[in-house]
Amino acid sequence: MYMVHRNDIRPFIGEDGAVIRELAAPANAPVTSHSLAEIRHPPGTASQEHYHTVAEEVYYVTSGHGQIRVDGETRDLGPGDVVVIVPGQRHKVWSVGTEDLVLLVTCAPAYSVDEVVFTE
Repeated sequence: MYMVHRNDIRPFIGEDGAVIRELAAPANAPVTSHSLAEIRHPPGTASQEHYHTVAEEVYYVTSGHGQIRVDGETRDLGPGDVVVIVPGQRHKVWSVGTEDLVLLVTCAPAYSVDEVVFTE
């Protein structure tokens, strides 16, 4: 068994201002086929629009509010929402309101910058 506490994982700041913790990924845990990250978007920040050539992504909103655009369709996000994004779908997420938008994000296969295409 491999077990780690979220607070023991050092976060890093993405180019878009998001605070990212790779909770379980090939680089830090004994997983090879998927990854799990916590991504925090502070108020007023947004991800860069992008798509994955291989990975499926699932977003689960744990707190905060925001919006997501997938292939041109925009929806509101809030706690408990689940978004499934398949390879090739362009997507972008924004934080709205006064608190961080916090997402648990899983990728299968595991997240790799090599298969991400930024479109803005």
